[in-house]
Amino acid sequence: MNNMGTMSSLAQGAYIAHSNNYQKGRNGHKICKFTPHIMAGILTGKQCAVNIFQKSNRYASANYCIGNDGDIVCNVYEEDRAYTSSSRSNDNQAITVEVSNCEIGGQWKISAAAWNSLVNLAVDVCRRHNFRLVYDGTPNGSLTRHNMFANTSCPRCLFTK
Repeated sequence: MNNMGTMSSLAQGAYIAHSNNYQKGRNGHKICKFTPHIMAGILTGKQCAVNIFQKSNRYASANYCIGNDGDIVCNVYEEDRAYTSSSRSNDNQAITVEVSNCEIGGQWKISAAAWNSLVNLAVDVCRRHNFRLVYDGTPNGSLTRHNMFANTSCPRCLFTK
């Protein structure tokens, strides 16, 4: 566990991704977007960070992982760009979040605890980085979806088109 970078006070700790899975810095971009994504699995935040994003060959990460029980852990410090949305431009500007599901298959639901943590994290990020969430259904909004940037086979987005 390492606590040397910027992260939300809501995070229970930092389990930083392997260096292959994120980029130091944000190429001069200001944080002005928020991009949640689902795990397509039922994990704790720590399990997601350690078991998935600390693997050197994953080439993916998120700034935060939220577990099924609502725990929040930092996986990539906020000053660094996570590899999340398949868009360098979006990832340079966004705080990205992997959220656990509470069911496999079906509607790929997330628990109330995970949802509440996601909302609280979004409020915290927006407050600290001085922007407001605006969802306009396009990549230009400050609330974006992974499938806006890549044709993904994500089982379900947290919000619809």
